[in-house]
Amino acid sequence: MFVIDDDTPDNMLEAPEGLSKGRSVPFSRPAYGTIPCAPAFPENLLIPRSEWRGMIEEQKRTKTRLVDICDQAGLKIKDQNGTNYCWVFGATRTIEIMRVVQNQPLVSLSPASVGGPITGFQNEGGWGTNAMEYIVEHGLVPSQYWPDTAINRSYWTEENKRIAMDYRPTKWWELRPRNLEQLMSCLLRRIPVAVGYNWWGHEVCAVAAEDEGSIIIDNSWGASWGTRGRSIIAGSRVLPDDAVAPASIMAA
Repeated sequence: MFVIDDDTPDNMLEAPEGLSKGRSVPFSRPAYGTIPCAPAFPENLLIPRSEWRGMIEEQKRTKTRLVDICDQAGLKIKDQNGTNYCWVFGATRTIEIMRVVQNQPLVSLSPASVGGPITGFQNEGGWGTNAMEYIVEHGLVPSQYWPDTAINRSYWTEENKRIAMDYRPTKWWELRPRNLEQLMSCLLRRIPVAVGYNWWGHEVCAVAAEDEGSIIIDNSWGASWGTRGRSIIAGSRVLPDDAVAPASIMAA
């Protein structure tokens, strides 16, 4: 699989031609611990480092990592396709994945249904934290009613607002920035994490621990990027500057 590490040239991290990475950051990331509806990751859910290798090897052997569960369910890699909404695509991906983990029907959800209202229907960047805070309160509209990249106010109907309320997290966590223990503990517990990186200017979705110091991510640049839309992030680059995770999802 394509690997991004400390030696990866910057030109390997560029978005496809004509596509911004997405997080031009007109919105400030709320300071860690200041969002009332986002509790910190519980300390009692931390998994000791001494257990990581064994858990990773067992999940690989049984094909029960999140990345395997996504593939078995047929969850497709999305393409932000000219939008600056990577920050919403990463957060949206976590909700789609948690629905699969909780044995709910596979439903594609529209990042534009969140990014549009937040930005006033402008093609602007932000953070996963901004996106998740909105999703918790207002939900996501299924892609069949609001196309993934349609930054168009005409879709912001009262009916779509009502439908979106069925696609919300019932609980979510804010992870401490640049904290490997919390990130790995989520992934080993099969909880996806929207991770934002200052060095990349980009937000993606962490979907598995590859080893004790690297993760697999789902990007939002389509299946032609990396290895079928995925890559491994390793080395010092693995530590996210923004990280949010849904703990449970409403049944719909």
